[in-house]
Amino acid sequence: MNLAELKKLRIQKSIPLHEMAKALGLKTAGGYLRIENGENKLKAEHLPRLAIKFELSLDELMAHLFLEEELDECSSF
Repeated sequence: MNLAELKKLRIQKSIPLHEMAKALGLKTAGGYLRIENGENKLKAEHLPRLAIKFELSLDELMAHLFLEEELDECSSF
C-alpha cells in the first residue's frame, strides 16, 4: 500500500487530520496520522469511506493506493 499517496490525496483535497479520523470512525486525529505513517494498518472497511472523502470511485482509490502488480495478484485468486 502506498501510504505516501494516501497522505498526498488528503493534502491535495485540503482535508485536516481530524476530519479524516472522523470519516473513518476514529477517535483522534493521531489515530488517522498513525495510519498514514504506517504505524497502524488501514482496514478494508475504511476504503469505501476514504473513496467518498476523496471524491473518488473505489477503483480510482485502489489505483492510487496499490501498485498494479499488487492488484494483479489479488485478481488472480
